[in-house]
Amino acid sequence: MRVLGHRASRTQLRRRFALMFARIIPVRLMPRRVTSLHRTLDRIVGTPLIAAFALAPKRRYPDPATIRRIGVLKTAAIGDTLLLSGMLPALRDRFCNAAIVLITGVDNAAAAPLLGDTIDEHVVISPSAPWMALRAIRDLRLDVVLECGPWPRFDALLAALSGARYRVGFRVKGHARHFGFDHVVDHLSTVHQFENLHNLAAAIGVTGFRAPALNAPGVLTGARLPTERFAVFHPWSGGYMGHVKEWPETRWVELACALRERHELRILIGGGSIDITRAARLAGLVERAGCAATSIAGNYSLVELADVLAASQLVISVNTGVMHLAALIGAATISLEGPVAVHRWRPIGPRARSVVTTLPGGGYLDLGFEYGGQRLDCMTGVAVNAVIAAADELLVASPSA
Repeated sequence: MRVLGHRASRTQLRRRFALMFARIIPVRLMPRRVTSLHRTLDRIVGTPLIAAFALAPKRRYPDPATIRRIGVLKTAAIGDTLLLSGMLPALRDRFCNAAIVLITGVDNAAAAPLLGDTIDEHVVISPSAPWMALRAIRDLRLDVVLECGPWPRFDALLAALSGARYRVGFRVKGHARHFGFDHVVDHLSTVHQFENLHNLAAAIGVTGFRAPALNAPGVLTGARLPTERFAVFHPWSGGYMGHVKEWPETRWVELACALRERHELRILIGGGSIDITRAARLAGLVERAGCAATSIAGNYSLVELADVLAASQLVISVNTGVMHLAALIGAATISLEGPVAVHRWRPIGPRARSVVTTLPGGGYLDLGFEYGGQRLDCMTGVAVNAVIAAADELLVASPSA
């Protein structure tokens, strides 16, 4: 029997698994809205593929002086991507002579411009075309890749097959996704996600982390910003079981009228293009209750929306990417928390508050899909009066805002 050396073995492994990866991963494995089916496919197909790397030799960390290109891989979730704003500046300081390449998917690509000059290149890949995604990453000729997704095995496979000289990623209990990494960082369910991202970068010697923060981009002219004092409501949550994070319409109406009466605020109802119909409906309900409201769903890009949020007196949102954006740019932000674990995903910012459900059994979402056997009505435990009290506190603290 012929025995191959390590170099030949690694080359053959990469080729074989690249072909398996291209043929087996379903075309629609990771669409814009992840469902239980896609997570199941990710587990069934991805687990054996990534586990096959368990016997592959691990590479040593290269001399930092030779590192010229660092890939930061995050293919989904706008909010998670924006939390990289704490890690990327420290990465830039540590590797000042290296190019930082952010690799996103299609659905979180809009977050990249908000990260400013902390990245040198931005590459968008489509998880629906895995072979092309892999080719695009290999063409980058990375020295190091930091894989920042806590659960998709798709991302772990891309990192394992990336051709990078050194691959770092998370080990998540029960997810069997870490076998293709040269260095493994334990993903902790006891800390906020931005701290996990900092721990990931610390594995290659990065220090001096700051709390995540963003600057308003300043792309909107005055004509596209409201002239009246206003608050932004973001009532919608995308993704798997997103409706469980949403608040009853009647409470948004009650809250809008209270803010109008107490602080003379016009209410802007935000959302994406898929939310246009229901945002218009909610704005109509607020108007019929005698309070000023306008739907802005679908009117702004994410970068433009950042300017709207920065100009607002207050942002009130369910736990979603817009909530993270508002808090990170320093807007007065209130998050409404039911199923989401606040210690894991609370808004990070100088003027951020969380109003948490009073019902028992909430706060169980760690990675975002642990709904099995849990209560689904916990948002009904978020009281309007508690949100008004948080709003009063924030607005009194910033009377000129």
